[in-house]
Amino acid sequence: MKKLLLALLTVAFGLTAQAQYYHLSGASGNPNNINQEDSEYPVSGGLPSTWSSILSAAQSAGTYSSTQSIPFNFLFNGDTVTTYRVSNTGILTFSQANTPANNSGGTAASLASSNVPDSSICVLGINGSGSNDAIAKATFGTSPNRQHWVMFSSYSGTGTSGSHWTYWSIVMEESTNNIYIVDQRTAAFTGSLNLGVRVSSTVIDSLNGVTSQSTNAPDRSDNTHYTFIQGVQPDYEMGGVSLNVSPYLGLNTAPYTIEADFVNNGAQTLTSATFNYSIDGGTPVTSSLSSLSVASGSSGTLTSGTNWNPSATGVYELKAWLSGLNGSNTDANTSNDTVSLTVQVVTALTQRYPLYETFTSSTCGPCTPANTTMEAVFDDNPGEHNSIKYQMSWPGTGDPYYFSESGDRRTFYGINSVPRVEIDGGWDGNGNSLTQAVYDYHQNQPAFVQMSATWSRWSKTIETDVTITPLADVSSNNLKLFAAIYSIRDTANVKTNGETEFFHVVKKLMPSSSGESLSALTSGSTVTKQLSYTFNGTYVLPPSAQSPVNLSTNHTVEDFSNLGVILWIQDASTKEVLQSVDATYTIGQFENSLASQMKIYPNPTTDVLFVEGDFSEEATVRLVDMAGREFVRTQADFTGGHRVEISTASLAPGTYLLITTTRGASHAQPVIIL
Repeated sequence: MKKLLLALLTVAFGLTAQAQYYHLSGASGNPNNINQEDSEYPVSGGLPSTWSSILSAAQSAGTYSSTQSIPFNFLFNGDTVTTYRVSNTGILTFSQANTPANNSGGTAASLASSNVPDSSICVLGINGSGSNDAIAKATFGTSPNRQHWVMFSSYSGTGTSGSHWTYWSIVMEESTNNIYIVDQRTAAFTGSLNLGVRVSSTVIDSLNGVTSQSTNAPDRSDNTHYTFIQGVQPDYEMGGVSLNVSPYLGLNTAPYTIEADFVNNGAQTLTSATFNYSIDGGTPVTSSLSSLSVASGSSGTLTSGTNWNPSATGVYELKAWLSGLNGSNTDANTSNDTVSLTVQVVTALTQRYPLYETFTSSTCGPCTPANTTMEAVFDDNPGEHNSIKYQMSWPGTGDPYYFSESGDRRTFYGINSVPRVEIDGGWDGNGNSLTQAVYDYHQNQPAFVQMSATWSRWSKTIETDVTITPLADVSSNNLKLFAAIYSIRDTANVKTNGETEFFHVVKKLMPSSSGESLSALTSGSTVTKQLSYTFNGTYVLPPSAQSPVNLSTNHTVEDFSNLGVILWIQDASTKEVLQSVDATYTIGQFENSLASQMKIYPNPTTDVLFVEGDFSEEATVRLVDMAGREFVRTQADFTGGHRVEISTASLAPGTYLLITTTRGASHAQPVIIL
């Protein structure tokens, strides 16, 4: 969950003796999870039929919708309201005025401004000026716990130029009469907004300078909601936010620290409390905490003074809550006190190797700096991740190395722009946004599946063997094993964006883009799989993606000695990648005879390397580094034990591959240059 510190926001309270609303700090997800849709798309681009448009796009700023009915009894400021209107500048008003104020400038105005009508709920700083910008409504849940949502779909941020969008909703809730403002989806918008409720020019509860916490993911997992409640703010009200404990723990690292985030929704600063936690509903473990300072509207991270030390592996239900606020004070709202988490304790955890799936194209200008940014981060972290790239069929005529299975992966993730990166099937963003901090976050996520794999080649046939060792039970019924045959480095695919080198380009998915189904994994029960694929026909470089390669008759492999295989396990339902592995190249059965006839010495070396062979065919000898960059290529006849001499004096120290190819077979041997 996000840890939202409201202290980072500029908060403007209209909380005087006559105040009628107060707000809670931002919380993750949709309010009470009544709306469980993952469909944050433009109104004309994919919203379910349960939504209906109430104001179309590209109208004059300040235009109001027609009068809409609230589908249940609702009180605003204690009075019954039955209808509302919505402006395309972020105002939902219950005002009955013929022409209510409309903030036609679309700015992040103060809620006290004369440009804002009384009896309104506001998201100020957005406007519906674009061709996709529209307002839609929908009702979720069942009586007496329904919610009525009004969405500002694909809206523009006032004052922001360039392609961008932001999605927000105003929500009215039956029975509680609570009002929620939901931050749903944002791309390339970095402005700030003013949110809140205006009863009158002097009775206002607002959050000013709020920035979007969401990503471009069109689902509710990254949503944040702000709650506005009728009444006077209580002195003591601590809400549980999250348990900062990993859902998977290795027994070998016990005991565990129990830490949780709580938000102070009360008016008083929290200075002391009792921290409580329980395991599987057992006797609470309590700790007295003092010298705290959690101000009203702020969040605090609190830690139990007693660690948890389970004696066995298994699944545990962990709960945490506070009591004894500032001495003996009780919480005014006990319904949100407790945070809970299901934790699986396994024998041990293993290192995670995140999978980076990049959607890119040699006809995409922005892809060039994005790929450069990513490769720089990868170079700083060798061997700690796995990267593959799918070349796409747009913009323009698209990338010549596009093929149908790359399109299938695009559909699987719902990709609609390049450059685009999926990290372990979760993080979704532009490659330019990849930083060391983002890399570290994903690399440090716990993993509970180990994978090891090898691969070999005979002519155009690729074989790979993988061993999967689960360290915890994985109960998903939709697990898939995927394997990508990739080219370490391509150079023929030069189009319009200035790129001349293309790394880890996917050439084929094994067995197909659908993957191979796996049964649920049981801790300690090893699973082995073998996959193979034979490339057909000869190499082609299609003129564009408009006539992509047909893999049943041709292929786009520039150099068969320059391939690799990356495998991963993915939950096809959640898209989560559990683990990935870059298979180690081994000598296949067809290469054994070639390897037995080769001598490469001295190894390690400094100035010179000798290669001897004992077969009659002419061979190609190449020396490449681990990134696939070629430094030596020569033809040699090894008849009668002929020897080839290669100068290495000018090469930087490191590990290289000496690749000898003849009769369609290759032998690759690591060479260390000192």
